[in-house]
Amino acid sequence: MIRIGIDFSLNSPAVCVKNTGGDYTFISFFNFGDRIWDDVKKMPKAFEVHKELIDKKGILGFPYFRNLSADTFLVREREKLEDCRSITSLITNSLVTFFGTSNVHISLEGFSYGSTGNSFIDIVQYNSFLRSRLLEIYGSEKISIFQPSHVKKLAGKGNANKHFMVKAFQDDVLDDKDLRMTELWKYVQGKDFSEKIPKPIDDLVDAYFILKSQTANQ
Repeated sequence: MIRIGIDFSLNSPAVCVKNTGGDYTFISFFNFGDRIWDDVKKMPKAFEVHKELIDKKGILGFPYFRNLSADTFLVREREKLEDCRSITSLITNSLVTFFGTSNVHISLEGFSYGSTGNSFIDIVQYNSFLRSRLLEIYGSEKISIFQPSHVKKLAGKGNANKHFMVKAFQDDVLDDKDLRMTELWKYVQGKDFSEKIPKPIDDLVDAYFILKSQTANQ
């Protein structure tokens, strides 16, 4: 069984995959604008960790461009629809290309119903596009959606914040020998994330715990 955990966000979706042999693959999708990846001199500071992880640590990285430029509500909502489809296609096409469609199980985190505001509405809209496409590809029996508190409890606390989750990942609270073999786990060792967690570390960590929710639920 190939197990896939997806942590979806508008600007930094992340995926963690565990193949049948036990090896992990981490994937970062990120809103890079219309920049050129190889233009190191113009690399924004916010993407320095992406650059290091992708170029040196074996993380798969897929940049994308969110072209939302309209000022009027009508046109911008149309742009969002196109954006939803574009990001969904990037994620699902990547998964199918690298891992196929047979013997695959997908895990997602449910919505946090305490959230409010326009950004939460957008998250629901974009996430629904992704779920619909995953349903078409894999079927409902191959998709599990877990409560956020269930995912966080694996790290040790049902209302854990991102700093707690990253620390749990660093400490390998699930005693996962396969995780300790990954370059990502080795990368975060000895680093202090108590003040700030650079992207995409928090997203990749969340994707890992979402994936682990599969086996914890069995």
